[in-house]
Amino acid sequence: MEKELTFRAILVGSILAVIITMYSAFAGLKIGGVYWPITTASIMALGILTALKNTNKNEINIAQTIASAGGLLAAGIIFTVPALFLIGFEISITEITLISLVGGITGVIFSVPLRKQMIEKEKLEYADGKAAAAIILAGDEKGEKIKVLGAMFGIGIIFSFLRDYLKTIPSFWNIDLIKTQFNKLFSFGSSVSLIPFSGGYLIGPKFTGIWFLGAIISYFVLIPFVVANNLFGDKLTASIELTKPLGIGLVIGAAIMYFLLKGIPALKNIFSDWKNSFEKNNKWIGLMLIVLTATITIITEMNLILAVIAILGAFVMAYVGGRVTGEMNVDPMELFAMIVLIGAKIVFGFNAVFLVIIAAVVCISAGIAGDTLQDLKTGFILGTKPKNQFIAQLIGVVIGALVIGFVLIALQQSYGFGGTDLPAPQAVALSAIISAETLSQNLLIGILIGGILALIVSFFESAIIIVALGIGMYVPIELSAPLFAGGLLRLYADKKKWTEKGRLIAAGLIAGEGFTGVVLSLLGLGKLI
Repeated sequence: MEKELTFRAILVGSILAVIITMYSAFAGLKIGGVYWPITTASIMALGILTALKNTNKNEINIAQTIASAGGLLAAGIIFTVPALFLIGFEISITEITLISLVGGITGVIFSVPLRKQMIEKEKLEYADGKAAAAIILAGDEKGEKIKVLGAMFGIGIIFSFLRDYLKTIPSFWNIDLIKTQFNKLFSFGSSVSLIPFSGGYLIGPKFTGIWFLGAIISYFVLIPFVVANNLFGDKLTASIELTKPLGIGLVIGAAIMYFLLKGIPALKNIFSDWKNSFEKNNKWIGLMLIVLTATITIITEMNLILAVIAILGAFVMAYVGGRVTGEMNVDPMELFAMIVLIGAKIVFGFNAVFLVIIAAVVCISAGIAGDTLQDLKTGFILGTKPKNQFIAQLIGVVIGALVIGFVLIALQQSYGFGGTDLPAPQAVALSAIISAETLSQNLLIGILIGGILALIVSFFESAIIIVALGIGMYVPIELSAPLFAGGLLRLYADKKKWTEKGRLIAAGLIAGEGFTGVVLSLLGLGKLI
């Protein structure tokens, strides 16, 4: 019988989980998204364990299961917790760690029992889970994949080190746009980074194209119009008062419509799916949920009602996130968190810190649920024991939780959130919702437009693309432009059938630059220190 949950699989997976958590946090704050890390983790685990010899497909799968959990846990934190810093609150490393553990463990608990229904019975796609299984089964003849990934990882490290520590590469360059009637209105600095280009490649031309369209509408249509007609004064005021709330409103409206269209239909089977799954394990699962609820109550000093809301929100959104991931290979975890947050704010009016905690727990739970089911799909194909993967996923959650607090605080001190370096678009949107006593007229208009557009688009495409349009309207155009360029490069690569090699190159560059950016911050050597 093949060995699966071995000491070296745990060790390799844990080391990779640290790396993936670190670079996912940096890259996610940079480009507003974290691509599924499971395929990258599979290649890394495959290469390392193959080099150590006497390995097998299930041992490799256990290592990648541990490793990939860190990426989604990091995403759940960076999409939410930076909102506190943006509105002037502080949160400790210990609190971030404990919130991560609560969200991550609930995500695993709520998703593992869904394996039989979603993977065995319904046979949902879980595309990246299938891709990871294919990578592991195919092996890595002559180590070509790990060589490419390793080389690009090294280039990313060197690039980031030269730019941020040795200062031999400028952090920004200035671009004067084409001389038009708006030439006095537009001049922007573009962050010299490999991550937006590489991220745009991984995301693809459709999503990045819609994102860039939002930037074009904002910077070349709305702002010039209002400035020319002296409606808001200068372009900075126009951005703050008009395009930013409109864009955030679009995201919120599209999120609500997306949930109505995809989330609620998914919920109709929620209790029937879980009834049989929980029957055998209801005692320990119930005990674990009580412990988690008590934990979140004590560590955050929130009231019991709020803790229950956070756990219930995690329960519901983990299910929805897991199912939507299986159907679409997309887990809009931050949107689910935003919906729960808005509901809690309207109904209960909790303070900002409690609202962000709710959002973080829900976001992490939804993300980890999607990742867990991707991993379980891989295990189903390879024949890995579900119990071993369950343990591996929990190990990955713990490793990620122990790392992410240090990472987030270091990045906040070195770069700050919401600027050109780390735009953190999801956290910016959350901070706008939380800090607003009353919703502005432009925000309400954006919500209405976002909902309508999402409904219209849903007839021939996923409503989630309207979220990209909204993000493009309020993040800096210097992020949108290279992201779109990366999307166009992906379009060209697809035509030339270079897609998979391009994925390795892009993933390696992101990992190298993101990892180094975090390390320099942790060492106090970040460029703003």
